[in-house]
Amino acid sequence: MGANRIDLKFIRSLYERIAPHITRTPLCPSTTLSTITGRDLHLKLENQQFTSSFKERGALARLQQLNPDERAAGVITMSAGNHAQALARHARRLHIPTTIVMPRTTPVAKIEKTKYFDPDIVLMGSTIDESVAYVNAQAASANLTLIHPYDDAYVIAGQGSLGIEILEQLPEVNTVVVPVGGGGLISGIAIALKEAKPSVRIVGVQSEQYSPIYASFHDRAWSAGRPQISIAEGIAVKTPGRLTLPIIKDLVDDMVVVSESAIETAIFRLLDIEKTLVEGAGAAALAAVQEHPDIAKGKTVCVISGGNADPSILANVIERSLVRHERVVRIFATVQDVPGSLSKLANDIGETDSNIIDIYHRRAFGTSTLDATVVEITLQLRGEDDKPSVIQKLRDLGHTVSDPDLANH
Repeated sequence: MGANRIDLKFIRSLYERIAPHITRTPLCPSTTLSTITGRDLHLKLENQQFTSSFKERGALARLQQLNPDERAAGVITMSAGNHAQALARHARRLHIPTTIVMPRTTPVAKIEKTKYFDPDIVLMGSTIDESVAYVNAQAASANLTLIHPYDDAYVIAGQGSLGIEILEQLPEVNTVVVPVGGGGLISGIAIALKEAKPSVRIVGVQSEQYSPIYASFHDRAWSAGRPQISIAEGIAVKTPGRLTLPIIKDLVDDMVVVSESAIETAIFRLLDIEKTLVEGAGAAALAAVQEHPDIAKGKTVCVISGGNADPSILANVIERSLVRHERVVRIFATVQDVPGSLSKLANDIGETDSNIIDIYHRRAFGTSTLDATVVEITLQLRGEDDKPSVIQKLRDLGHTVSDPDLANH
């Protein structure tokens, strides 16, 4: 089936079939994020699907099209995790044998969650694109049906069910911002929304590390180069879809790219403010509004596409974000090398409502002398004071304190 046969009627017919087996996820306004960005933001929380991503929609829509012989032979796909989990979950429910080929760089959390549904898992290549040749060969030799993560008409239409939900939940929507990897999600949403409400603006988002669709949309050159690591590995796709790219060029209003640091900030804000766990790709829409606020015109829906974040990566993101927002800071203090001096410094830090996370004596470095030692202290700021005011308070109490980060600029 070709992409030119996908329309709102077709998407609705698939939605009726998949609706009993997926979650109708919340679409919530965010007062705080709206205040921070100066835009009217609403969050479509696809991270609340059973397997924590929108991929359930397209995977199930495609599986439902298999005939009895195809079901018996089994299916195969390549995925960085979310499509893998979605396909494995519904294939197990439908008793369809499944082979999942995943890049070796896939976060362990996504591999483990996929294993829960008992598919055959093969780790191959460093990116999705490098897994394709193996998948095609296996599909042909073992007579398996390829369920493509995005370049399939039924998958695109299944993802389009998200567009139907957005319009039903927020009829007055003006802009929808969507993460883009291979383009299946934004293609389905664009087809559904542009037919139902042509005035809705559709904006796609890619990571700076992987932006082939952005480049093609704006008629720019893009070279994959050597494999790069992106926190948004779920949209780290080098090759635009054969079906999706024409749809995007025809129906999408704008494409932007976002930095890795903006994605990290978006992950942190969604966790800290909205108390919702989001992976890198899932945070890309909010990151786009942060970096490009002009794309958010009127009531804007950010599609939070997934929440399968690796705990170790999440921990690093939180730590870096706390430092970036100066909620965790470091200072240098010079203390006399006599009993009680370090204890007094620690007590005085306590008076600033700050918490000492780490302390390191730099006896052989900086301005350390025989009778004085430079101490590097990492602090968690818990009160209303910021870093400069904490330093000034300690100076007022008689301590020699400096800002090492300011000194480096």
